Amino acid sequence: MISLHDLDTMIADLGRADIRQQEEGLGLSPDQALVELGKMRDVLVESIRKRWYALYGQISSRYGNAVVPVVQNRCSGCFTMLPTSVNYAGDRNEQVRTCSICGRIIYWAD
Repeated sequence: MISLHDLDTMIADLGRADIRQQEEGLGLSPDQALVELGKMRDVLVESIRKRWYALYGQISSRYGNAVVPVVQNRCSGCFTMLPTSVNYAGDRNEQVRTCSICGRIIYWAD
């Protein structure tokens, strides 16, 4: 999910004029980069369960950033303190977890 969010961010950034000019200045084709990123995204989407991909789409359309890190035991999307049981679960980054308040997908970047 984090990789999907990162790819979506890169694709959105390539659509911005200032980024396109910067890429062109490096001799890279922004259009080719968009095609390659799109292919990578398609492959990644195939590996994600449809349930989680649908949730990602709903959250993205509502908030823009669907995947956010946990910072100091808080969801960095809504800044709500997460329950202790969620923060100290041994498998916290091995399962998809969501914030109980805003619904964003959360991860720990330890």
